[in-house]
Amino acid sequence: MAAPLYGLLLVGGKSTRMGQDKAQLIYRDDQPEWIRLHSLLNAHCEKSFLSHPADQEFGVDAIIDPAEGPLCAIHAAQQAHPHARWLVIACDLPLLESSTLAELITSASPQDQATSYHSRVDHRAEPLCAIYEPSSADAISQAVKNGSRCPRKVLEKIDTKLIALNSPHALDNANSPADTLEVRSLLTHSRMSKTITVRYFAQLRELAGCDEESVTTDSVTSSGLYEELKSRHAFPHKQKQLMLAINDDFSDWATPLKAGDKVVFIPPVAGG
Repeated sequence: MAAPLYGLLLVGGKSTRMGQDKAQLIYRDDQPEWIRLHSLLNAHCEKSFLSHPADQEFGVDAIIDPAEGPLCAIHAAQQAHPHARWLVIACDLPLLESSTLAELITSASPQDQATSYHSRVDHRAEPLCAIYEPSSADAISQAVKNGSRCPRKVLEKIDTKLIALNSPHALDNANSPADTLEVRSLLTHSRMSKTITVRYFAQLRELAGCDEESVTTDSVTSSGLYEELKSRHAFPHKQKQLMLAINDDFSDWATPLKAGDKVVFIPPVAGG
């Protein structure tokens, strides 16, 4: 008998960067994201569960999240139902559609240990829209015992099938107010192309191969622009590691961009 496909929606994060509970945000259909995404899982899975800490209650079937990172949440689900295949998604994917899950399910095979999409930003595995086969359980259990909290690292060590996204923004995360602005602009089709001047320093200059370039973008914020450039030039830094200036003034990542703006991304500088 084929293993059943169960769904797991991760809602146990602290939402520190967002400043409010990401699972309760409403982007469309007048529904909190956890309800919309839980419904997507129900449409594709035999059973669906929320993963959340013991002190939360959503009124639907749940598997208690030990609150030690997403890998531990996946491990808890596999321990609870070891016979199941697990379709795992995060609660911060407001552009995720049913068709993206359907493509993932169609592409998955029990012969692989996991199936995941390529990230559009760094082209690595997307661990929080992925299917984990029962055969991945030993590797996940061992990683948890070793103190790992990162499912992506596990996917890169086991037999993972990687597939391309048909919709490039389908798995864009909304982890911060700037991300929310980018998502809402995509949902309302309000993005406009503009030309921005970008200056680079230190390691970013070396990787970009220039001090300055003119960039045409439809990103709404510097956050969205940086993610574009991070993919293009293989920048290693996360946004929290950088300082940002717009038109010679230090700025916030959620500041809207305008045509003609001059943006500077300033990486950490090593030295004594």
